[in-house]
Amino acid sequence: MLFDFERIPFSRADRFLTLSRMTEGDGTRATWLRHVSGGDERPSLGRLCEMIFLGAQGVSVEPRFTLEPSRLVAEADGNRIEFVIGRGETLHMKGRGLGLLLKLKGSRYDYAFRTPAGEHCVVASGENLKIRPLASGTALDVSGQWRRDHAEDVSISFAPSAAWEGSLELFEVMPPPEHPLPFADARADAEADFAGWFARMPLARAGEEEVHRLAATLLWANRVPPRGLLTRPSIFMSKNWMINIWSWDNAFSALGVHRADPALAFDQFAAIFDHQHESGCLPDFVNDRHMLFAFTKPPVHGWAVRLIHDSNPQFLTPERRAYLARTIGAQVEYWLEHTRADTDSLPTYFHGNDSGWDNATFFAEGGPVMSPDLPVFLILACETLCDLLLEDAAAIARYRRTADKLFTLLVEWLWDGNRFRARLVADPDRRLPQQSLVQFMPLLLGSRLTGAIRQKMLDALKGDGFVTEWGLATESTGSSLYEADGYWRGPIWAPTTLLVWDGLRRQGETQLAEEIARRFCRMAALNGLAENFDALTGRGLRDPAFAWTSAAYLLLSDSLGDSGQ
Repeated sequence: MLFDFERIPFSRADRFLTLSRMTEGDGTRATWLRHVSGGDERPSLGRLCEMIFLGAQGVSVEPRFTLEPSRLVAEADGNRIEFVIGRGETLHMKGRGLGLLLKLKGSRYDYAFRTPAGEHCVVASGENLKIRPLASGTALDVSGQWRRDHAEDVSISFAPSAAWEGSLELFEVMPPPEHPLPFADARADAEADFAGWFARMPLARAGEEEVHRLAATLLWANRVPPRGLLTRPSIFMSKNWMINIWSWDNAFSALGVHRADPALAFDQFAAIFDHQHESGCLPDFVNDRHMLFAFTKPPVHGWAVRLIHDSNPQFLTPERRAYLARTIGAQVEYWLEHTRADTDSLPTYFHGNDSGWDNATFFAEGGPVMSPDLPVFLILACETLCDLLLEDAAAIARYRRTADKLFTLLVEWLWDGNRFRARLVADPDRRLPQQSLVQFMPLLLGSRLTGAIRQKMLDALKGDGFVTEWGLATESTGSSLYEADGYWRGPIWAPTTLLVWDGLRRQGETQLAEEIARRFCRMAALNGLAENFDALTGRGLRDPAFAWTSAAYLLLSDSLGDSGQ
């Protein structure tokens, strides 16, 4: 069962409000009402209230959960509570014989009060949020122990009742002017919202209907609205704990939604590019409260835009074309002007996080590192810029020369006669580990590769322990540095799978590309849409509800059609 509330949060598109099962410091599991703002480095991860379910006489019970895209049901002893997320940041509840206690997580100045209209209001000061609880058909109680300038043990309780409805509205300053819709109307609205989204998804392959529906759900439910530094609707990687947008992750999210919603796909690029530094550098990540420039991410955006345009030529409206030409052009200039010593050197990554491969083995000796993927992405960006610029002959000629020069430098610096290898800038002759999947990124260059280079790369990909039963290991399974759960030192990842898959297609290796796609899709159908996967067992690892994995699955599944049945 892939729709498992133990692993998949319950949320809705354009909401921060989320219900999650989370592991506490003592190893126990708890259900939380959350508001997933502020990023993944906050210890609270948006925890607002622990949710405790109440049976007869108010005794706590452990319910069974049933998760659907637009509804969560908790059941215990024949009783139940249904949850849906309504308009705005509003949680709707419909209970039958089961009650609910919500215990505020607690911060320095929490308190509860009654408004002039006589309604309860709970203030979660540490999260900068207020909660307005409303109920009908049951007793609603809001309590807390006043301590000089704040309240402790603040809680909201909906007593068990034969039939009741309730709601929790989250807001910062003023509550919504109108009270929430009745539960039935809120449920119908949520169901229609998802149904409209799902109808625009590509068709599911036979036997993969559940994972297809989960991928569509995650790309819908992981979305948050513009707020603070988030200038556009943005797809978080997850609403478990990866609650940011990263500046290469969202390029893959764009690939996953471009057919269903081209405007949303563009927003995934723009949500990052809106914060581009004057140097052309992109932030590592952005959330509603913070962005980080300590690192950046690889310039895959030109490649991604080209892939979308090839599939949907209408994507590049005049306005989008102008925006992307300007921002991708500035991005290329950053890498060329600020990450290398001169024009006869290759651009470099200063840290593994800049590459997106974080702890990969080609950073075993630190950085800066010349890595074969970076010039490839810049070459592809230059080629995309030539398409975007249309009539600017001088700029097109300049980008063509830049791409040609980068390819010459790539071969001169990093091709050793058998493979492309990463090198330390400070000591280029020092041998770095050479069994990372990153060496195959030049497959994306298509006909630029000579026949001899192409064949050696394909032979190594097929024969050196990279292709497993489930897909492409990021570190050869025969490497002494391979780790089953080593993040970028072995596990299968969606973005690198998609990049190599596209590279194989560009080399005419359609049969192998199809087989890689089929294995990845089969793994996802069995094990879900995790952040990454054990390359030898296919088991999902780390965050189990990941957007770019969902995007890659939908693209690869659609490329197979019914050929894998």
